[in-house]
Amino acid sequence: MSSLFMIVRYTFVLVIFSNCKITHRIVDSGEVVEDVNTFWKTVNSIDTPYINISQKAWYQDGIGITQICQINFVTNGSDQSINISTIGYRFLDLKKKWAYEYNGLSDTALMMRKYRFSDTTRFIGGWNFVNRISHPIDSFRILPDTTISKITYKQAKTSFLINKTKYEGICIFRCDIKKSNFQINKAISNQMGCQLAFFRKYPVENPQSKNDEEIKFISNHFPDSIVKVFTAWKKNELLYTVE
Repeated sequence: MSSLFMIVRYTFVLVIFSNCKITHRIVDSGEVVEDVNTFWKTVNSIDTPYINISQKAWYQDGIGITQICQINFVTNGSDQSINISTIGYRFLDLKKKWAYEYNGLSDTALMMRKYRFSDTTRFIGGWNFVNRISHPIDSFRILPDTTISKITYKQAKTSFLINKTKYEGICIFRCDIKKSNFQINKAISNQMGCQLAFFRKYPVENPQSKNDEEIKFISNHFPDSIVKVFTAWKKNELLYTVE
C-alpha cells in the first residue's frame, strides 16, 4: 500500500511539473526588438546625426507593447539642445483594437488612459504596429553581401516617391530571420524575401537630409519581468474594457 501511494504521488508531482514547464514555455515566447531612428544634417560640410531615438517593443499572440519616447527641443539663448525621454508605454490588443497607455514598464504601472484604435491610426511615439506605410518601389537593385558581427546581410538599393519627391534607399536584410511581426517596409522585405533590418532613405536632390531606421532583433523570449507585465496588463484589459 505504501509503495502504491509513493507511485501515485510521484506521478502526480511529475504531471504538475510537466504542466508548469509547458506553461512557462508558452508565456515567455515572443519577439523583442529595438527600433532605432537616426536623423542627419550637415554641419561644417560633415554629415552629422542630430537626432537618435531608440524605442523597444515586444509582441506576443496579437498583443504588442511599445516604449513611447518624446523628442524635446530645449533652447537656452542662442543654444539649442535635444533631449529624448521615455514618457510611457503603450499596450495594444491588435485583435480587439484596444489601446492602453501606462506610465512605466512594470506589473504595477499606473494606467493613464485607454481608447480604441483602427487599422488607419497613426500613433505618435513608439513602434506603430498598425498602418505601416510601404511606398511603392520604382526600382530595386541587389548589391554585394556584407558581413557585420559574423552575420551575413544582403544589400540592395531602391528608389521610390514620397509626396511626388523622388527618394533613394539603401537596404540591408537579415535572411536568417524567416518571419517577424516587426517590418520597417513590408514591400521592400517582400522584394528580397528577407527581413529588412536597416533602411536609409534620402531625397535625391538633398542626399544629406537622410533618415536611418534599424530594427535590432534582440530575442524570441521574454525575461521574467516582461512576462509579469504581459500577465498583469492582460488582466487589466479584462477589468477595464474599452467602450
